[in-house]
Parts: sequence; C-alpha cells; structure tokens
Amino acid sequence: MWRMLGLFGVSTVAWWGLLWLVLPQSWQRISPSAILLLHLGPPMLLSAGVKLWGYLKEKRAKQAEAEQAAAADAEHQAARDAARERHLAELRERQAVVECRWLWACATPAEDEPFWLAEAPDGCLWSSVDKADACGDADDVLAALRPHVVEALSQLYAAAPGAAWLPLLMEVVPGPSGIEQIAAVKEWQLEAMMAGQVDEDWPAPDARFLAGAGTGTVADRARQLLQQEPELPGVLVLGADAPLALQGADDGDEGDTAAAERQRWLGKPGLAVAVLLMLREQLPEPEQGVAVTVAEGADPYQPYWEKDFSRSGGSWGLVPGRHQAGLAELPVLAQLGQSSSVALQQERALQLARQLQPVLDNALVNAALLDYPFSPEDAKPENDQAASLAWLAHNGGDVNVGGVRLAAIASALSRHGVELHPVDEASNLARDWGDVGVAASAMLTAIAVSHSARLAAPAILTQFSHEQVALAMARPPRKETAA
Repeated sequence: MWRMLGLFGVSTVAWWGLLWLVLPQSWQRISPSAILLLHLGPPMLLSAGVKLWGYLKEKRAKQAEAEQAAAADAEHQAARDAARERHLAELRERQAVVECRWLWACATPAEDEPFWLAEAPDGCLWSSVDKADACGDADDVLAALRPHVVEALSQLYAAAPGAAWLPLLMEVVPGPSGIEQIAAVKEWQLEAMMAGQVDEDWPAPDARFLAGAGTGTVADRARQLLQQEPELPGVLVLGADAPLALQGADDGDEGDTAAAERQRWLGKPGLAVAVLLMLREQLPEPEQGVAVTVAEGADPYQPYWEKDFSRSGGSWGLVPGRHQAGLAELPVLAQLGQSSSVALQQERALQLARQLQPVLDNALVNAALLDYPFSPEDAKPENDQAASLAWLAHNGGDVNVGGVRLAAIASALSRHGVELHPVDEASNLARDWGDVGVAASAMLTAIAVSHSARLAAPAILTQFSHEQVALAMARPPRKETAA
C-alpha cells in the first residue's frame, strides 16, 4: 500500500514538473475538469501500469516456480519409480527358484533308521542300507556306489523317461580320476536306460561334474548351470560317496588322528546316494508328439556370457515332445530358494548367532517368507511367514561338538518367532547318517525337500562347510498372485 502511494506521489510530482516547466500551457482556454484530468490521469495510469507489470511479473515467477517444482517432483517420482522397479526386479531375481520334482536316496543309518522314512511322501523315495551289505564285495568307492546309482536312475527313467535327456551333474568323489568317474557314470546311465525301458532312441549319456563345490547348496549350483544354458528345462543332481569303503585303509597315526577329529564332527563313515530331479519354475506347455530341438542357429560352444538370458521361462530343450508331459506331470515336492552364506569367524554361540541373523533374513527373503518392501507404505505384513518353518536339516555335527552351532541357529530362529526345537524337530546328518563324504550337500537338500513335502510347510537347510555356513529354504509351491 505504502509503495503504491509513494509511486503515485513521485509520478505526480514528476508529471507536474514536466507539465509546468517543460510543456507550458495556456490554462485559461482549458476547462477545470480537463485540467484536473490532465494533472491526475497520467500519474494514476502510470502507477496502475507499474502495479499491473509487477503483478504479472510476480505471477510469471510463481508459475515458473510451480513448473520447476512440478518438474522436480516428476523427476523425483520417476527416480523413485525406477528405484522401485530395480528393487522389484532384484527381488524377483532373488526369489527365483528351482523345483524338486523327484528324489531317490539311500544311506547307511548311523544308528536307528529315522522315523520319518516311513512317512516319506510320494515322489520322495528313501531307503536305508545295512552297513554290512552297503559295499558288498566292492574293492573301491565307484564299485560300491554302482548298484545304488543304477537303481536310482532306473527308477527315475521308468517313472519319467524324459529325464534321460537331462544332463546329470555329479559331485566329485575323492580318489578316482575325473575321467574315470565320468566314464563310470555314463556307463551307469546306459545301464539304467536299458533297465528303465527307455525308448530305443535313447540319447547319449550326459554326465558332468557339479561346479562350485563348497560355495552353496546343490540347488544353487544347479541353478547356475540353468542360467548359463537357458535351453535346458532342468537337470539331475547326483551326490554319492562311500567313506565306508575306505574305512579299512591304514593311514598311520597321523591319519588316525585326523580321522578321529573328522568322525567327531561328521560321524562314523557311511555310504549315501541321493539323486534329485530339478526343473525350472516356469516351463512352456508340453508339446505332445513333437520332438523339440535346440533353437535354429544355436551354437553349442557359445560361451554362457554371450547367451540370451532374457527369457523368463526356458524351453524343453532336447526332451522329445512325447516325454515332456511325463516330466511336467511330476508333482512339485518343494521349491528351493537361493541360499545366503557367510564366512564363520566365531564359534561362540552369541557371536555365531549374530553372524547367522542377517544370513537367515536373506534366506527368508529369497524364499518369499519375509517381507522386503521398497518403502514402509509398500509393506505387507501378511507376507511375513517365517514362523511357518516346521523342520531343520543341518550338518552342524552332533550335540556333543555342534551344540554351539545348534544354539546359534535356535537363537537366530527365535528372533522371527519360530517355535522350532533344533534337536527334536531337526535332521542332523551326522547323527542320522554319519559321514557321507561329498554326498552331504545332496543329502541335506533331499532331507529338506522330503520334510517340506511331508509337513506341507517350509523347511530350513543349514549347511556348514570349510568355515562357511549357507542357509536356504525348501518350501511348498507358492500360490500365483495377481500382479
């Protein structure tokens, strides 16, 4: 207001000075009303014009500021939406699973046969072998394993012939050369194909070593191969070893000391064979009667880093169309989530529990049992299902040596309200089956899958190896939810 009056006063004085001193007029010939209008009109118009100009300038400034704020908000929202999409994409990647459709396992019980073998669900074929009969007259590990592996593959090929077109990934057995092991397993595959009455046009055996020993669960390592070879619909995983066959070897005093220490943690030497059929979570509908081949122009020697991994589903690969339905109709025993691992630095219960807590959280998120929202407003508490864990499978050693590990696991679980007894509601590989050598990882996975299918609830797999621990979940199939 005062600015307006001041502007009006200054403009009036200036105009009057101009009117009287610079532009003298004959005022007698002008009417009083014209004189009044001449003296007051221009200052008023000037003041009004300046006021209007200031108003328009302020309005334009506010509009520019509003547009700038809107652009900043839009940019911030776009960045937030992009971050949310990255978060969801990473979450989908983390929660990618492989499905265990069939398993066969046999082993020598350390003492009594576990009670749950009689309760194993369909698709989980378990049997125990007496130690006196486990190795027979075999004089080496491969000879001791041969009849059990052939029986497992024969039953699989008879139940689902399409599995003969899937690669078999095997753990490396200490002792025999790699060439000798691969040749032996391929021979066992051929024998099993003939015993399983696979068609006369059965494929050439495909046996490979399972890469990444000691870096995670067998499901993680199988998933890595499926990522590298997107044309594969699935794989077979074979974990077989027979430390029992080497029990009579004379290793001297130093060897006896090492063997005694190993036995304290892993149990008495035994024998175990576990075969698991793992398929992708998403596969196309089976094509009846149509033989599916590798995509035209595909190079079998193309490095995996040059392949196209953009497909969410994969294909049936070389599995003939007439056998695809047999694989697709196998029930999903459990979905195996990605593991989370950490290097063990402490063997005290409190410190170990602190180390296991973030590992457990990550494993629960990977299995979609713990909500992991992008922001608080996206939180869905109903997705927190950690309390539904119903069984523990581990190789932490028996209670007399692995008590600290069990206490740490129980402490980490209790923070999520999991009422799971780490002894009564758990499968201890050392206590139940003893030292099964390199078959331990496959046996742990088979145990977790079997209990998840038996209880229709998630099971936690805890795998200790080489100063490292990996946690993963086997859970019933997730229900499809609308996007």
